[in-house]
Amino acid sequence: MDTENYGKILKEFECKASLKQSIYRNTTEIFELLKKQLSKTAGKLKHDYGVKDTSVEIDYKENNKFEAQLKFSGDMLMVSMHSNIFNFEPTHSIFQTKYIKDDPSLSYCGVIYIHNFLADSIKYNRLADQGSLIARILINKDKHFMVEGEGALDFLYQDIANNLVTDEKLTDIIERSILFCLDSDLLIPPFAQIKEVTLNQKQSMLAASGYPTGKHLGYQFKAEMEQNNNI
Repeated sequence: MDTENYGKILKEFECKASLKQSIYRNTTEIFELLKKQLSKTAGKLKHDYGVKDTSVEIDYKENNKFEAQLKFSGDMLMVSMHSNIFNFEPTHSIFQTKYIKDDPSLSYCGVIYIHNFLADSIKYNRLADQGSLIARILINKDKHFMVEGEGALDFLYQDIANNLVTDEKLTDIIERSILFCLDSDLLIPPFAQIKEVTLNQKQSMLAASGYPTGKHLGYQFKAEMEQNNNI
């Protein structure tokens, strides 16, 4: 005879385990679409601009099931999918929407990240180099999505109740991410900050083909800013 706890376990399987598997499948499907659009964008850029300047390298590469990259000149746009499913913090504003109140399971999401790194950071394996998270795409069980990100990506795709994935929307997210990379230049650090160095640090730099480098994008997600303000 099944116990009460065993019955609760079966119910939780239905409410959580099956739900998360469904969201994982949705996220995988949309990530494949994103990679397809990223590859198309790379091919189009290579065709349209490659004839103008062959020195500007444009190349798409799929690293593995969960990661792909687009190299354009000195920048690298990296898209990656997390293998786990997440929910929002209980205080998140999404729980105040009618969409989530009507069905709380719609708040569970898979996550796709879009990062910007310097191409040389990858080429020379400079592990100390910093990259930046440009945006993250959150997908629920109904394939609705929202985007948290920089610039227009911070508000264009906030309405998860009405945002359904399309090739056009994914292309727009990719193009806006590329533009953000291109608009963010390397900044020379103050001389006083780098004038003193130990021999060990210098030897480490040489082994990594130069000084640790990264784009300072001056970027924080809203949740990070709120957290910092509360410290």
